[in-house]
Amino acid sequence: MLIYSTTHSPRLEYALDVLFQHLLSLNYTFTTDFLFYKAHPGPKIHYGDRRLTDDVFFLAASKLLFERHLEPLEPDAMVLEGRPALFAVEPGSDWPFDLLAMCFYCLSRYEEYLEFEADRFGRFPAAESIALKHNFLERPILNEWAHLFGEALKKQWPNLHLPAHQFRFRLTFDIDMAWAYLHRPWWRILGGGIAQLLRGRWGGLAERIQVLRGKLQDPFYIFEDLKRLQNQYEPDTQYFWLLGDPGKYDLNADVQNPDFRALIQDIAAQYPVGIHPSFRSNSVPGLLEKEIERLTDLTGHAVTHSRQHFLMLSLPETYRRLLALGIRDDYSMGYADQVGYRAGIASPFPWYDLPKEQRTDLMIHPFAAMDVTLNFYLKLSPEQALERVQHMIQELRTYGGTFTLLWHNSSFATHIGWEGWSQTFEEILEYATREKD
Repeated sequence: MLIYSTTHSPRLEYALDVLFQHLLSLNYTFTTDFLFYKAHPGPKIHYGDRRLTDDVFFLAASKLLFERHLEPLEPDAMVLEGRPALFAVEPGSDWPFDLLAMCFYCLSRYEEYLEFEADRFGRFPAAESIALKHNFLERPILNEWAHLFGEALKKQWPNLHLPAHQFRFRLTFDIDMAWAYLHRPWWRILGGGIAQLLRGRWGGLAERIQVLRGKLQDPFYIFEDLKRLQNQYEPDTQYFWLLGDPGKYDLNADVQNPDFRALIQDIAAQYPVGIHPSFRSNSVPGLLEKEIERLTDLTGHAVTHSRQHFLMLSLPETYRRLLALGIRDDYSMGYADQVGYRAGIASPFPWYDLPKEQRTDLMIHPFAAMDVTLNFYLKLSPEQALERVQHMIQELRTYGGTFTLLWHNSSFATHIGWEGWSQTFEEILEYATREKD
């Protein structure tokens, strides 16, 4: 496929790479040489402001990909055959909106660089997103449009080979606290017990005492059960470990605790692991580097995968900091308060540093749903959550992409609001790993 435009830009190159290479798996060549383009005998696309010839596929361009600055922007939204789209163009184009501009806007997270009303942790909330405002947050909209765009290209050039779309499922765990009661500092054990007593949570207090006496298994320590399920359903699995210094939101076990170290090494011997940067690492210089060194020391391998604790993602600072410390794959792209596709895509994609106007080596792996979102933010029952997730998976099977599920080991503890969720978790695994009907 030959792509012609009168002007080259980093934004255009990035959008072309994501659309053609990452979503369509189609090789392309770009040129600004009109004579070379005109003489090309094979499939070719013109991206520009006006049609030059009648024998090519013409994509009308908006100005976004030829700019080199940030400015307040609210893309024109439209609905085509039930699918939302951004950046409508004038009649005459062979495609009714600027798909390349839509890709760039969604993937660069352009809206997150503009003014927005942050949540209590300073995060960009789903309510501020164009995806939620225009009802496509739970749709992998870029995967959908890429699929339809590929079909349009096939209609124009029937001999054009486009690989079949593949659905993948990835299971990821954030391990914030490996134990609820065991291996905790004595003041936390005592303080937690007093809090349960004052709130009348007799069941939780009794469980705490039984665990500390060695009569019951700690409710957060369910790693053998997880291994059994993973062996049964065989999903791609990844663990992220919180190894921060103690803090209000960083409640992991002491990194020097022998049982904690042994647990991490046992899991790392069987599954890929990554760092779960602490809440405090976002504001205290040097902490993230120390946490990465801790995981490197425990596993004996370089740490290149990461997901932010509390999903503390601030652009571009967070991603620049990760890149500087050797992280090459991040899994933080999602919302705490809503399920769905924060960047409009269900496929890994390279991060574009918008203020620097350059593509980077950091690959972003979006997640689609998180247990805490389903239960505590959206207040769904286990049955409702299962139906919601199954619908999203079924949608994605049609267009291809990776459905990444974020779960916590603590989300099996019935005493803190997770009654019935272990069954939901297993039913999601069974549904996601089942062969397509």
